[in-house]
Amino acid sequence: MLLTSPRLRRRAGVDASGLADARSAALVLALVTVATQVGAPVQNLVSRHVEARADAHSLDLTRDPATFVSMQRELSVRNISDLRPDPVEYVLWRTHPAGPQRIAMARDWARMHGVTEPPPLNRR
Repeated sequence: MLLTSPRLRRRAGVDASGLADARSAALVLALVTVATQVGAPVQNLVSRHVEARADAHSLDLTRDPATFVSMQRELSVRNISDLRPDPVEYVLWRTHPAGPQRIAMARDWARMHGVTEPPPLNRR
């Protein structure tokens, strides 16, 4: 649809022949870049939702929130994770929930399912 816009093609320097013009490649790349940047936050939101569902499913299967919390802590330490990502950075770039969010979810899951809540994490 955008590639057929005479105004956009004129501004991009693409002649009336449209996609047959070699300069249209730059226009296509620019449109793909813009679409990727606009769509990334939505994709990341979906990815974070899927990851959170996978975490809940793993807790449903194992019923072991203490091990889950321990694993999330270890992953955060080993990966030197940013435990408090900037909100804008989180929306734009993060595909997984932050470690503290995952740990809080496991604690909530334990309370909701009558399982012993994991103890507070020891600081090393």
